[in-house]
Amino acid sequence: MTRTAFPIFALCALLAGCGDGALTSSLGSDAGATLDARAVETGVLPNPDKIEFAGRFETRSDLGIDKFCAVKTDANRFDIGFLAVFGPESKCEGTGAASVKGDEVEVTLNGKGNCTFAARYDGIELRFAGAVESGCASYCSEKASLSGTHYFMIEPGDSAARNTLGREIERLCG
Repeated sequence: MTRTAFPIFALCALLAGCGDGALTSSLGSDAGATLDARAVETGVLPNPDKIEFAGRFETRSDLGIDKFCAVKTDANRFDIGFLAVFGPESKCEGTGAASVKGDEVEVTLNGKGNCTFAARYDGIELRFAGAVESGCASYCSEKASLSGTHYFMIEPGDSAARNTLGREIERLCG
C-alpha cells in the first residue's frame, strides 16, 4: 500500500464503521419512516392522510404553461382536464376522470379515443406515466405527447379547478 492510499483507506474504513450505528442509535431501526414522520410534522412533506387532489395545477416553461385541474365528484373520483403545451401550435388537451388511491392516480380520458394510464401524486406534484397507450395520441397534435408530463399543485379546491382555462376547451374543469 502506498503512503497516499493508506490515509484514504483508513478514512473509508472509519466511515464504514460509523455508518448505520450512528443513524439508527438516534432515530431507531426504522430511520426512513422516522425521518418522513418528522418531515410531515414540520410541514416539509405533506401529510399523506390529508392530501387534497382537487384543485388547479401548473408547470411553467419557455414553451408555455401546462395545466391540470381536478374537481371532486365522489369520495375518490374526480373530473379532470389538462393542457400540455409544446409550443404555439403543439399541444395535448383533453378531459376525463381520475380515481385516486393513496399516491396512485388512474386517469381515463374521454372524447377522442381510448386513453387510460397511471399517474402518481405526492401532494405537491402530479406525474403522468412515462409511457401511455397509443390511444392517448388522439389528444395531442403532431409531435406532442402527454407521456411523462408533470404538474404542481398551485391552488387547492374545486372552485380553483373550475377556473382553469384551456386552448380549445374553454374551461378544462368547467
